[in-house]
Amino acid sequence: MIKKNFFNPKSIAVVGASRKKTKLGFTILKNILDYNYKGKVYPVNPKTKKILGRVCYANISQIPIKIDLAILVIPAKIAPIILEECGRKKVPNVIIISAGFKEIGGEGIVLEKKICEITKKYKINLLGPNCLGILDSVNNLNASFAEGMIEKGKVAFMSQSGAICTAMLDWAHLNDIGFSRFISLGNKAGITEIDLMKFFARDKETKVVLAYLEEISYGQEFLRVAKKLTKKKPLIIVKAGKTREGQAAISSHTGSLAGRDEGVVAAFRQTNTIRANSLGDLFNLIKVFNKGIILRNNRIGIVANAGGPSVMTTDAISESSLRLAKFTSKTIRKLRENLPITANIYNPVDVVGDAMADRYELAMETVLKDKNVDALIVLLTPQTVTEIEKTARAIINNSKKFNKKLIVSSFIGGKKVKPGIELLQKNNIAHFEFPEETVETLNMLYRYCKDRSKKEIFPQVKLLRSQKDFIKGIVAKNIRRRFKQIDFLESLKILKYYGIMTAEYYLVTSKQEVKKSSQKLGYPVAMKIISNNIIHKTEVGGVEINIKNDKEAVSAYESIISNVKKEYPKAIIDGVLIQPMIREGKEIIIGMKRDPQFGPLIMFGLGGIYVEVLKDVSFRVAPVAKEQAREIISEIKSFKLLRGIRGEKASDINSLVDLITKVSQLSLDIPEIKELDINPAFVLSKGQGYKVVDVRFII
Repeated sequence: MIKKNFFNPKSIAVVGASRKKTKLGFTILKNILDYNYKGKVYPVNPKTKKILGRVCYANISQIPIKIDLAILVIPAKIAPIILEECGRKKVPNVIIISAGFKEIGGEGIVLEKKICEITKKYKINLLGPNCLGILDSVNNLNASFAEGMIEKGKVAFMSQSGAICTAMLDWAHLNDIGFSRFISLGNKAGITEIDLMKFFARDKETKVVLAYLEEISYGQEFLRVAKKLTKKKPLIIVKAGKTREGQAAISSHTGSLAGRDEGVVAAFRQTNTIRANSLGDLFNLIKVFNKGIILRNNRIGIVANAGGPSVMTTDAISESSLRLAKFTSKTIRKLRENLPITANIYNPVDVVGDAMADRYELAMETVLKDKNVDALIVLLTPQTVTEIEKTARAIINNSKKFNKKLIVSSFIGGKKVKPGIELLQKNNIAHFEFPEETVETLNMLYRYCKDRSKKEIFPQVKLLRSQKDFIKGIVAKNIRRRFKQIDFLESLKILKYYGIMTAEYYLVTSKQEVKKSSQKLGYPVAMKIISNNIIHKTEVGGVEINIKNDKEAVSAYESIISNVKKEYPKAIIDGVLIQPMIREGKEIIIGMKRDPQFGPLIMFGLGGIYVEVLKDVSFRVAPVAKEQAREIISEIKSFKLLRGIRGEKASDINSLVDLITKVSQLSLDIPEIKELDINPAFVLSKGQGYKVVDVRFII
């Protein structure tokens, strides 16, 4: 928990302050003094008496008053010693600027462990190490070595990279974007993004939260905290490390473990966290979310002076969750009466190339008055008579007049449109270089606003005490015997306890039982070996399918036993399982793997080539709510096959929702299970449910 005086310290000590202008200790001290910080500032350096006109102390213990925040700009090796002094002085907050900790490995890891132990011992709020510091416009505090001060605003930003911080600051100055708080996280040895998210959720000075992260600490807590935060304020994150190469680079940068990107994608979707795929995306999103306007519906109006950009924007809208607004007859009539005969009066409105500012203004006002329009995109290309700056002012005027509706702009060009763009930015109008960026950003805003009001329902299966004891016993037995895989029949029993439907089966151990059981099930049937020693049954010849009669059944049984004994002579064979061949329905796969950051990661997809070749799968992090289960199903590219095409019956999607939520609960209930694989299962037509054919639990 971040203490109240972390962002609002009444007194600051800069340990390692310097008189040399090339040193960070000088820059940080000067930054604190230059931007009208109201608290007391104490430089600490045993080698000098005064710095920048301030009395310098030999150590922090000599400062006569209580210190709220200590900033350490010292060699990493002496950081533990100075931190101990801060602890004895009862300093509640410390920022370690210095590098040379876990990001360098070896001795650096040992040093970071030491400072973590000291902060825990004295209950110190620690930011860093290896960070830029903090900037706070609320309290006029620049406690960093960044050049310049942030403008006042309602956006909070945190970053695990100091370089990204400086790039963001430079961009913000260029685009007139202000911040409430600006924090460099560094190695996150103390304060993490989760601590800051909790603070920002209750911070009245912050309306939007941005982050650049290379790893996410404590995944399950992130899920809980992010869900609460995004109900109140947008959370936009650039999460680096999508690829293996990127993850390796992260490890060398901050010593962090990036984790699997599938887990990140799933966690962000479930918490309504907006993922910016690049810094460009992040910058664009700030422009729109900084406005603080809620986009409750997706009906977009377009006003432009050229056909090409209008068509491009229309195409982009058609491929998004947005829709072109359908104007009322009143709007169409007014546009027809006031625009040239060559103009297009339907959406998108084309005011044609000779449009001056007054024609733009009339079109914008008319469209914005329409009850069917939720947001307006204004496009401009520089023609001979185009009044660029006057048109920009018309946009600004309409933005003030219709302050409940969002107006965004794209002045397409370069030198000629630059004065208009600068005018728009100074007046907080979101401007985009290209129409496609405009639509993509609006689409993200709409999806955030729509999902913010979603309610989550988590169905729960209540197990009997005897069932829980059985599962515990099975898990304990396998761990004791060092078996990696739970017995197949015991696995089926666990599924049954959770109300998961399985295909009918018989376990046989003789040729006589083979005939009898196959006849009961009805041909055709399938057979597979049951042995705790064999995980991949097909690879050892332990599976036979499409068996049509008694003769084939006996032959298949003998073949399976012979193959397994040849490949695994010491394998303990429990028998051969017989199941009916399921001819109807569609093959599906459901899996679970424990993500190092987020815990159980649930996977869904169609079976066969869809998963093996096309990798057409979707993910969510447990616990999975009913609506999230429905989303994971609809997200796969082959979803249309489940809905039914070319006269086929629709699959029982409701039963799949039930199956996914049960697998999610099972994964949380039995933490010893590292992997779960239901493959294949078959979903039947609507109202008929599904049947699990094979399951594997790895512990």
